[in-house]
Amino acid sequence: MNNYFMETHHHEWILTNKLGAYALGTGNLINQRKYHGLLVAGDGSFTRRHLVAGIEEKVEWRGEILHLDSNNYSNCIYPEGFLHLVKPWLRPYPAFLYSALPHQDEILILKEIMMDAETNTTLVKYTNLGHHRLHFEFHPKFTMCPHHDINAHGSLDFIDIASEIDASDVYQRYSATRNNNGYKVFGAVTAGQVIPNRYVFYNVYYPWEVMSGYAGIGDQISLFQIDFDLAPGQSNSLLFSDAPIADPEAVISRIESRYQDLPKAIDFPHAPDSEGKLLAKLDYSDNYLFDRKGYMKILEFALQDFVTHDDVVAGYPFYGPWGRDTMVVLNALLRKSDMLETAERVLRKYGDHIHNGLIPNMMAETGREANYDSVDATLWYIIMLWKLGKKKNLKGFWKEVIELTESIIPALMNHKDGSFAVRADGLLELSPAFAHGTWMDVRIEGKAVTPRWGAPIEINSLWFNALCAYEAMCDAYNQSGKLKHNANLDLLRLKDKVQDSFGKFWTGEFLADRLEGDKAIVEIRPNAIIALSLPWSPVSRDIMKLVLERSFEELYTFYGIRTLSRKDTRFRKKYYGTQKERDLAYHNGSVWAWLFGPFCGLYLKVYRNEKSDAEIAAVFGEFIGVFRKGFMRGHIASVAEVWDGDIPHFPKGAPAQAWSVAALYNIETYLDSLGVKI
Repeated sequence: MNNYFMETHHHEWILTNKLGAYALGTGNLINQRKYHGLLVAGDGSFTRRHLVAGIEEKVEWRGEILHLDSNNYSNCIYPEGFLHLVKPWLRPYPAFLYSALPHQDEILILKEIMMDAETNTTLVKYTNLGHHRLHFEFHPKFTMCPHHDINAHGSLDFIDIASEIDASDVYQRYSATRNNNGYKVFGAVTAGQVIPNRYVFYNVYYPWEVMSGYAGIGDQISLFQIDFDLAPGQSNSLLFSDAPIADPEAVISRIESRYQDLPKAIDFPHAPDSEGKLLAKLDYSDNYLFDRKGYMKILEFALQDFVTHDDVVAGYPFYGPWGRDTMVVLNALLRKSDMLETAERVLRKYGDHIHNGLIPNMMAETGREANYDSVDATLWYIIMLWKLGKKKNLKGFWKEVIELTESIIPALMNHKDGSFAVRADGLLELSPAFAHGTWMDVRIEGKAVTPRWGAPIEINSLWFNALCAYEAMCDAYNQSGKLKHNANLDLLRLKDKVQDSFGKFWTGEFLADRLEGDKAIVEIRPNAIIALSLPWSPVSRDIMKLVLERSFEELYTFYGIRTLSRKDTRFRKKYYGTQKERDLAYHNGSVWAWLFGPFCGLYLKVYRNEKSDAEIAAVFGEFIGVFRKGFMRGHIASVAEVWDGDIPHFPKGAPAQAWSVAALYNIETYLDSLGVKI
């Protein structure tokens, strides 16, 4: 079996909208997670409802039945629709070509899945690319539960679900309401007949949930049967939504137009082949399916997956908006002039939620309250205010963000709850009770897995950079007109004190990960990379070079940067197992793709004046080559959260992570700006 086929089966496709909704699945359309499905609706405040898991798909030709769908059960996969899958395409949207067995040009069916940008509506389109008229019998499979939940065995047997069918015009519409939670599903089909039925798919098995220590067996329910025929070249479309579909034709047109300007793979089958040789024209050799220009459009669209109207989803399917992640992703959004308005809207939203000088570490999501359990998110926030100010370059905006920063920094300096404080030497110190207050924030039973109490290095570099950003804001304001603003001299003196104290981190070989008092705690982690990649550097270029070289030797992989050196006794090779086992590995060796951003940023600081643009482009191409090739060959649809620390290959954690994609986008757009051949 070819490499392309195997790779796509182990990776996931993703569709999203501006409300935080999503559709998610694997390259062979076998649902491996409880989160997989055709429609998981969002409400804009990131409470999500899993509504449609998939469709039972039967295709009949001359009395023979082809099943296109596949379900996992504990002892088998049934039916075996994946055997009929000729080839999947993950971008610009998921599409799947099916055939009879053996695969043949006589029977070919293309299935395409798309999602509306503004409503919780998924389009599933079927096109007959073969040579014979086919009959289709479909049974949509509903879940209608919170997206973190699962329908336990037997739980759907006696639940009151009201269903209706409207056949009053050419479009067949139907709806279902689950009365014990009020969840609704609405559907429409452009041609065919919808008839009522009711039966349950019992004990559908989600192996990736079980592997992670969660409940992984649940029920789905069918309430309707959809029948239609397709002649060669004909298409039919199904819509699923959480709201009534008044004009299916307009909705379909709007959804399809969302993707019309995006590139398709070079072998994507647009129509039946007049010579009857469509299968022979597919690429089975794992060649590039997109050129550089097409790849960059796909990558930009992948970045947009996470952007809602006023926030950034940290990762799908598990997360809502996280302040820290959002601020890091804004770095990428600020590279695009047409995203400045969105970036400003996001920053203003977080500004409206400031409490005691802190922006939320996590916005409210799916019943969880917002929390303020970090300090670095706020420091990133100040830096992003400065970066947006540089893009806007408006005196009024500079005045606004200066005043906001002058309220935030003193609030941090005088923080009252004891979680952190500014030391006499100017460094920002976390209390033992707040040892989880950095991006390495995992706790087990309330205890930090990677304790960072004391003065963490990247926190203090962010602290220094926030103070530098404040000074730069004041300078920009004073240069933009006659009106002047006198900078707070105490904050400028504090900036100098922090820079003077930063030398305490240097051990002669590497930067300490944190200080306990003045004692250097040496752990080879990527936090030094983050610290030195920021706009203002508190140490010399020679130190930066030594840190980069040591990090490359002990932390670099083709999938990102390890969170702990393999030489450390606490290093954990695999991100695998129960929540506890995975939490122990999360920041103790697991590879994070987002760290490519600061890693390449530090490389630029060290070598920008030593190496040519072409040399830098070649080196960066080596660094991120796995992801670049993954997109261009069609292996991947997004960039995941983490990988194993040892021999990384398969994605772990969230399959689509915002700051992972943002890091790749930042690097690639920087390389494009160099104007060298890539």
